[in-house]
Amino acid sequence: MKIGGIVAVGFVSLGIAVAIIVGSRLSSETVAALAGAACGAGLAAPLGIAIGMVVGSSRSRSAAPPVPPPQVVVIPPQNPPSSHAPLYPPTLEPLAPRSRPFTIIGEDD
Repeated sequence: MKIGGIVAVGFVSLGIAVAIIVGSRLSSETVAALAGAACGAGLAAPLGIAIGMVVGSSRSRSAAPPVPPPQVVVIPPQNPPSSHAPLYPPTLEPLAPRSRPFTIIGEDD
């Protein structure tokens, strides 16, 4: 027997021993609830694997849509601005913000 088999048997034995020790201290209702949860997990795992295999095999049979070729956009270079042209377009509003009137509600002066 290989070392991995001996370690696996040891872990299983330890798990069984811990389950017996803990199980002997639990009430019968708790043991019944844990047994039901274990049975439910034991039933759900193979069903989930089977559903995953069926869905996976149906997806692999369907042909993947063809990948479109990459599109290359060529933009012609722009002429540099002349030395007489301003760097920024002229603004329509002054640079300083206008002052706004505020009314404070709830204070009596």
